[in-house]
Amino acid sequence: MGRLTVRLIVGALCGLALLGSQAFANPQLASTPGARANMNILEAQTVRGAKFAYDHEITVALPASYHAAPDRKYPVLWVLDSPLMMRTVGGILDTLVIGNYAPGMGGIWSFSRSVDSRAGVGRRLMDFSPPGPDYFPPGEAGAAWQALAPLPEFPHQADDFLPFLVDDLRPKLAAKYRFSGEHALFGHSAAGMFAAYALFQRPDAFDKMIIGSPYLQGVRGAVFNAEAAYAKRAKDLDVALFIGAGEREVDEYFLAISGIVSSTARFSETLRMHRYPSLQLETRIYAGEDHYTAVPRIVGEGIRHLWRKEAAALGSSWPVPGK
Repeated sequence: MGRLTVRLIVGALCGLALLGSQAFANPQLASTPGARANMNILEAQTVRGAKFAYDHEITVALPASYHAAPDRKYPVLWVLDSPLMMRTVGGILDTLVIGNYAPGMGGIWSFSRSVDSRAGVGRRLMDFSPPGPDYFPPGEAGAAWQALAPLPEFPHQADDFLPFLVDDLRPKLAAKYRFSGEHALFGHSAAGMFAAYALFQRPDAFDKMIIGSPYLQGVRGAVFNAEAAYAKRAKDLDVALFIGAGEREVDEYFLAISGIVSSTARFSETLRMHRYPSLQLETRIYAGEDHYTAVPRIVGEGIRHLWRKEAAALGSSWPVPGK
């Protein structure tokens, strides 16, 4: 039997199950009258924050059941790096929701415009960089980084980008779309540095975070400095945090001097040491994965972990005897 035939049979079985069973409690599934089979990704919007000399592109993805369940409100996953992450995160989230491994949720992707190419990469560094003297790690690693990949001076606008997301964009979008009030943030690499920094600058801004292979040593260890300052003024950190990196990142010279894996471990250990009572922390270092191949695992396992209670309440997406 050919591979194509096997795929067609499996697809047919799944389709029959959808048609013949009432066991599908998740209203995002296509079996719900009027629901889509996946998220509805809307046309990108161009916006400009008051503190920025360039545009950002915002893409909203509505849950599959959004129009079929007009009284329902949804959690929102904010995803940084839209051109790099939109398709990956959207596909993973669609699959997890269909399988009842996550509740239906909306997605908001934010970044400089995808057509800006290399200029957008430069603006990415501006958006995600906390205040500091430069972009490099501290110490000997910083000297090695600077010798290998020197950078000109540029504005560090994380303190502008964070309120742009939370205080400007969020209320405007909430007035238009049905948000439940639960907000999660995903950032990878430099965006992971920004997410970790945001954790201590605006600890009430996001209920959940997924941080992947973060550049925590960047800007002379600005994230660790922010955490140390936060620990002196606050005794709790009420957030559910999933953080991960790829084991093979230590094998790549540039990522090694960036301290991706070691700083991820140190960050988690520091949070544990400070014993924030409300912090829910899950850390994973993925065997055999690098900076890029770790992304699907971090996103998929992060969503499954952070919404595991909601998923458990949905039950199986397959027909169950007696139901």
